Amino acid sequence: MKRYVAILAALLLVFGLTNALAAGKLRVTQENFHVIDSYGIYGYAYARIDNVGDKPIKVNAGILEIFDTEGDALTSTDYMSKYAEYLQPGEYTYVSMRTEVKDVEASQIDDYLLTITGKSENKYISQRFPCTTSYEPGVEAGYWTHNYMYATFTNDTDKPIYGIEILLVLLDAEGNILYMDDASMYSDKALMPGGAITVRKDVSSSYMDYFKKSDLVPASVDAIAFVEVDLE
Repeated sequence: MKRYVAILAALLLVFGLTNALAAGKLRVTQENFHVIDSYGIYGYAYARIDNVGDKPIKVNAGILEIFDTEGDALTSTDYMSKYAEYLQPGEYTYVSMRTEVKDVEASQIDDYLLTITGKSENKYISQRFPCTTSYEPGVEAGYWTHNYMYATFTNDTDKPIYGIEILLVLLDAEGNILYMDDASMYSDKALMPGGAITVRKDVSSSYMDYFKKSDLVPASVDAIAFVEVDLE
């Protein structure tokens, strides 16, 4: 399958009368696209996005467009999920977009275009917490076999933290994104200072079948645990 290179808008911020430029700049450093046939045909686009500029930036909007073998547009979506919204310089997040492609076979889907835009942001941050991760495939439980992603995150602050969200990303040996899932703590549940929680997510069996057919081999997990903080 061919793929378009993802396009991200670099946002330039102008300060003062001198028009000096300082950039909060997004860049795709890894992306992948899968077509999954499970109760319908779905196109999934995943991307790792880094703030390579020197100013805070917000992942603001995105669009995923999917094309057939003739280059004609089949469908599109502007709904993004599973990401830390606010990036400080040097930080990164993962973004997931998906859409159902109706009235076609999976073999008719050929190309995609993923566009992500950002804008300046100084009011909020996505406060992050240290994580350790692991991947355990082939765990047998009764009649079922599970393929688990684990992430353990720790509250390294001196205050109780509420509403933590965690993003788990399955990677192959080269760091290509294969799958994403997320979890969250309810807003009335606190992680106390020095406390840790382990999250376990089972990789969808539809994806595991797709990996096998496509000669894709999961190797590791990356995770981002974060909570949005109002700086004002």
